[in-house]
Amino acid sequence: MSPHIDEEVPSSPEPSAIAVSNAAPTLDEIVQLTRHELTTAQESDSIIECGRAALSLLRANPDLSAKFAYQKLHDVPYKEVKTCWRRLYTDATLWRVLNTTEGRVKQACRDGDWIDEAVRLLDMTLILTAAPRREELAELWFAALEEELSARASTGPAPEPLERPAKKLKLDNVTSIPSTFPTVADESLPTLRQPIPRYDNMSLAPFQKKLSSPATHTPLIVENAIQHWPALAERPWNDPNYLLKRTLGGRRVVPIETGRSYTDSGWGQKISTFRDFMSTYMLNSVSSELQRDKHQTGYLAQHDLFAQIPSLRADISIPDFCYCDPAPNPLPHIKATPKLEDPLLNAWFGPKGTISPLHTDPYHNILAQVVGYKYVRLYAPDQTEWLYPRSVDESGVDMSNTSLVDLDEAMEVFPEIGVVKNEGGVATDAGGQNLQRMREDLEEQFPGFGQAKYVEGVLGPGECLYLPPGWWHYVKSLSPSFSVSFWFN
Repeated sequence: MSPHIDEEVPSSPEPSAIAVSNAAPTLDEIVQLTRHELTTAQESDSIIECGRAALSLLRANPDLSAKFAYQKLHDVPYKEVKTCWRRLYTDATLWRVLNTTEGRVKQACRDGDWIDEAVRLLDMTLILTAAPRREELAELWFAALEEELSARASTGPAPEPLERPAKKLKLDNVTSIPSTFPTVADESLPTLRQPIPRYDNMSLAPFQKKLSSPATHTPLIVENAIQHWPALAERPWNDPNYLLKRTLGGRRVVPIETGRSYTDSGWGQKISTFRDFMSTYMLNSVSSELQRDKHQTGYLAQHDLFAQIPSLRADISIPDFCYCDPAPNPLPHIKATPKLEDPLLNAWFGPKGTISPLHTDPYHNILAQVVGYKYVRLYAPDQTEWLYPRSVDESGVDMSNTSLVDLDEAMEVFPEIGVVKNEGGVATDAGGQNLQRMREDLEEQFPGFGQAKYVEGVLGPGECLYLPPGWWHYVKSLSPSFSVSFWFN
């Protein structure tokens, strides 16, 4: 909250009061509430550390204030950014949203464009700063905008079905929105040579016993572990229409990874509306063609989508497994991590063919599969010397948790470790290249990799994979897929 009060404002309900009522605020209410919050001083607010000059810009020129704060956010590594600059960027954004909303009647742009702009501003703030001290206010803004859109739909002409959205919400190259994402038939899933052990509806007690000894920190798949999640039934994430509804008709803005893998030179990141992500990568009628070009793959990967969009967070719950107490298991190639108060949640949403290259993580992980199927391959920590960890790259980023081996390529040229199709063949696609020469090159570059021991599995809807820290893992989507990871320690 800004430490200066420029004017008297009418009393307005606190954010918590509106939240408790379970009623979305009207636009007038959220505007009034935001103005009240922005002009009420609190001595304990870290924004004061920005200095009087920076604070004077907030209301007078919020655009310039946001640019100044944005620069501060990028002057140092993000973990070193002072909270005051995150606060400054957040409050500058809220002033910009106020100006956008209050000036909507005067705008000559098409009706609804101001809503897109308000959503973009709010989401960028959540992505860049997590909106410290304004998280609840931001969520109330989204609720108010959703209510505004619903009111327009109910008072205007009969709304068109989602399969034929209004012009502004048209999904490019998508003639209709299916009721579910395409999946794969059970009989076409790969045959497993070294399957990960499976358990049905495992309870917390045996799982705690398993993690009480480092010797039994080994992977397993738990079936029927999350069947109670609304995301699997009454609020289904396998319905594109539901996901579009939960994201304000696809207006919400999310970070997307582009390219086959973060280890490739063509890999990049961009900000996209959820609508455009769905249109380009999830529902496009030529998505199979896009997947042939590795640089066209899009992946909403390792993003805390549920802090950004709490309405989706309500569709899942943290598995009980995340609350066990694992025995310490120090590993030489894994950095020590501070104790987490709560599990770290991340979303993994993308089309068929998205991959996570062979790498390790420092936390215990429950990977919950909600939509579609994923193939997973894991190597134990004692196989590390055969997996050739990377070092620090040219930009100074420590990549030692990622293997130099391109597992996709290795599985093509080593039939004995390739993914086996159910009909008995090995899935290879060498494009006419000399497999023998490729094999010789890999054996020369990475001697011993072909003999490294592994386990593998296919993760389907309602199933969870327990992944111990230090285990090398590779993950590939066999269909459009939505997963949630829960890191704990």
